[in-house]
Amino acid sequence: MNELATEQAAGGSTGGETREPRVQSWPVMVLAHNEERVIRACLDSIFASDPERAFEVFVMANGCSDRTEDIVRAYGGQRPEVHLVSIALGDKCNAWNVFVHETVPQFGLDAEVYFFMDGDATATPGSFSAMARALEQHAAAHAASAVPVSGRNAARDAREIIDEHGLVANLYSLRGSFVKRLQQLGVRIPLKQEGDDGLIGALVKWDLEPRNVVFDDALIVPCADAGFAFEPMSLSRPADWIAYWKRAVRYGRRLYEFQLLGPKLKAEGLAGMPRDITELYRRADTLPLLWNGPYTLSNWVALREMRRLGR
Repeated sequence: MNELATEQAAGGSTGGETREPRVQSWPVMVLAHNEERVIRACLDSIFASDPERAFEVFVMANGCSDRTEDIVRAYGGQRPEVHLVSIALGDKCNAWNVFVHETVPQFGLDAEVYFFMDGDATATPGSFSAMARALEQHAAAHAASAVPVSGRNAARDAREIIDEHGLVANLYSLRGSFVKRLQQLGVRIPLKQEGDDGLIGALVKWDLEPRNVVFDDALIVPCADAGFAFEPMSLSRPADWIAYWKRAVRYGRRLYEFQLLGPKLKAEGLAGMPRDITELYRRADTLPLLWNGPYTLSNWVALREMRRLGR
């Protein structure tokens, strides 16, 4: 296993040797923040999904305070194609940026397709080959996405991803040429942003030109035969009640952040991308609280916190 240590809070220099390109392997980025309970299952699922393929797996352990890094080190001792990237800052957007702009060039990766997934998800059999095949069959597409196979609303959510050509962070892929363009243009996801996958999907459909008038849905290929599973929340676990509430507040914040970021990108293009999404919170006072049924309360909490930080 090769371990990279990212010492600076928002990226910065990394240790470890630079490698020759491994074009025959499929690179997989795994975002992990305190995932000691599930990270092994995530890694197992990658290798079990397409056992005939070679992988290079990069676990972007960001701000972990549990045993996640120890587990990944031990796993990499058995499978040297698993690499721990230790990042001090606990921020998934920063970890994504580190992978695209630092890890990929440092390892000399030059892949035709890159895969991205969350450390609390598992891939279903054949998912990676299904997404790679979709990009081969749709030459104009920049991304391919997987669908959920777990959760109370899995069928509805899967249908929504397929119908709307959506992309979610649990499991998706980007064409190698698109990743190169992200590097060349210096595209970085704002720190602290909720709904980073929503922004990535929008950038794909905009073809990295946010001033485009409309989305091009054809640039994302949803794959019904590529899937991911996760442990659903349960009303029988009191801890899940708190987690569900926090998630509802995060979803509210994501809604309002896009209301602030979208017009800025439409007006200024990629130059309007802030380094940190909270830079836009000073305009949160201009956002109205809209009725959204039972989620109106969590939206109000999210908006109140954004306004407080903006001041």
